[in-house]
Amino acid sequence: MKLGIIGKPQCGKTTVFNAAAGMQEAVGDFSKAVHRAIIKVPDERIDILTEMINPKKTTYAEISFLDAPGFSGKGKSADKFEINPDIRLMETLMLVIDAYSDDANPKSDIHALLDEMLLADMTLLESNMEKKAKKIKVTGDKTETKELDLLKKCYQFLEEEKPLIDLDLTNDEEKSLRGYMFLTQKPLLIVLNISEDKLDKIDGISKEYESFVQAGKRDIAVMCGKIEMELVGLEEDEKNMFLDDLGIKTPAVDLVVQKSYELLGLISYITVGEPEVRAWTIRNGTNAQKSAGVIHSDIERGFIRAEVTSYADYLEFKTPAALKAAGKTRLEGKEYIVKDGDIILFRFNV
Repeated sequence: MKLGIIGKPQCGKTTVFNAAAGMQEAVGDFSKAVHRAIIKVPDERIDILTEMINPKKTTYAEISFLDAPGFSGKGKSADKFEINPDIRLMETLMLVIDAYSDDANPKSDIHALLDEMLLADMTLLESNMEKKAKKIKVTGDKTETKELDLLKKCYQFLEEEKPLIDLDLTNDEEKSLRGYMFLTQKPLLIVLNISEDKLDKIDGISKEYESFVQAGKRDIAVMCGKIEMELVGLEEDEKNMFLDDLGIKTPAVDLVVQKSYELLGLISYITVGEPEVRAWTIRNGTNAQKSAGVIHSDIERGFIRAEVTSYADYLEFKTPAALKAAGKTRLEGKEYIVKDGDIILFRFNV
């Protein structure tokens, strides 16, 4: 999964990046700095299975973070919007909002930055519509004409101040738009970066911003980036002790992973064995054959059956032999919908 972090200068964007990614990048108004990190997705199931099996290798699911330069957030008054082009390559966006400074106005900043994203997509559409119109004038290409009509449909929707993630599209239309990587078509995690003296008000702050939440499209997370960044590098036991003392229920990295997975509809299945215990990330609702393709296209192409065991049963019976003897490992066909935490061995032939 790829997650891009955006926000206004001095919003604590890089601080939140450090807290979530376990990094120690310099913080401040470094408006041109781009920071990248790849983190392992915390997964207690992988930890426990590793202890049980003692494999040669353990591989967690991963998230790629990109902390982009800050932008002004001037909203509709901005003449031109510029954003790091790599942000468009991200699957979901984290919008960091200053909720810690004395003069902070989080709701105003959220609306202004959403406007900036909308303007960025409109600018991209204008450029592409102009190019397509010129091409159609020369070639009369019907496919290009159809796509131009779709781009106009998107532009009109944005003119109504609605993000493209809310636009009803057919599967074919979604495929046609995929290459444009519109910002407003991406799920959005809005992170309110609060001060330490507001830690006991997290639940109330979350409720105050519930109006921004849309299932599968937009969610809210509240954290104190400064405190959590200071905990980076501590031993796990020491870190947990500080979090408990501060009343922080969920560490920043766990919170970001949980919310991002929910927004994108992601789950993990697991493969186990002496060589490796590994988590594989898929979309919720993916069938067994497509899930096999995440490991290798040959396994998907030559799929025969999937040997599936629930995580709970694996913990109880502990060995493949005991699981089979108890009838807890079952054979599933290619249309079986993989569930979060399924432990799978794929049978295939190529």
